[in-house]
Amino acid sequence: MLVRRIVTGLVVSVCWFLAMCYLPAVCIFVILLVMSALCQREFYGMLRKRNCEVEEHLGVAAGLAWLTITYVYPPSVLSSLHPPISPGMMLIGLFIFVLLLRIMFGGAVKNPVERAGATLLGFFYLPFMLSYFIRLAQWGAEHPCEIPACRSGIFLAAFVALVVKLGDVGAFGFGTAFGRHRMCPAISPKKSWEGFAGGMVSSVAAALAAVFLVRRLEIVSGGPLEQLSYPMVIGLALLLGVTGVFGDLFESMFKRSAQIKDSAGLLPGGMGGILDMFDSLIFAPAALYWFLLFFGS
Repeated sequence: MLVRRIVTGLVVSVCWFLAMCYLPAVCIFVILLVMSALCQREFYGMLRKRNCEVEEHLGVAAGLAWLTITYVYPPSVLSSLHPPISPGMMLIGLFIFVLLLRIMFGGAVKNPVERAGATLLGFFYLPFMLSYFIRLAQWGAEHPCEIPACRSGIFLAAFVALVVKLGDVGAFGFGTAFGRHRMCPAISPKKSWEGFAGGMVSSVAAALAAVFLVRRLEIVSGGPLEQLSYPMVIGLALLLGVTGVFGDLFESMFKRSAQIKDSAGLLPGGMGGILDMFDSLIFAPAALYWFLLFFGS
């Protein structure tokens, strides 16, 4: 089981890295659309296991629309719109209004507040947060639907995945070998403080190595990461590592509530579903994006 999980994880990581390096930008956007929709459906499936009513189709459609609007309108394009409108905020308002109409006229609904709240949670928890992958990939974009040809934004998206996922690997290895003190036994009994420390060390090592290689080998533009000092890179790695741990714990909390081990069984090697693969990456892109806005220039 352990060998299969490692092999599956390596295959997924290599495929993701190659996609970031060589696929056309629009293909990366399409992959994120598919992954987000699958994650959102798995999340709604977990809620249904707790007999929680959701508007799955409407929620997933709103998520796909949000990601598309994010891709079409980079921040620089949004700031130049006349009149100064926000298509994303318009979408959210319309989504909430249509959702409430659907609940009100959709037949007998026992728990309208629960149905609305669960559907909105699935939207904000997944496509809304995952859209920061697009914001990172579009770093420096000046035109609609643009991902700059220098691919520095693509590197940022790959960087956050590298740091967080290698932190996961380090936490698993250190926790398996040295784990004695349970970190959050009520939610995730196998997580330990020793594993947490190992994950932080792995995240810092991955971040320093990535930034060092980009600066020395000039294999790709590192964008705003090239302007950070190494102490700042260490601080960023710790932020991403901690954010990844909380992302993992949040999903574990939902799975424990639904009394299931995995969000789905789509991936081989006992790795569970797509949401199980993305859980630690849900909040990390937003953390990197806002960190770079405040400290990257």
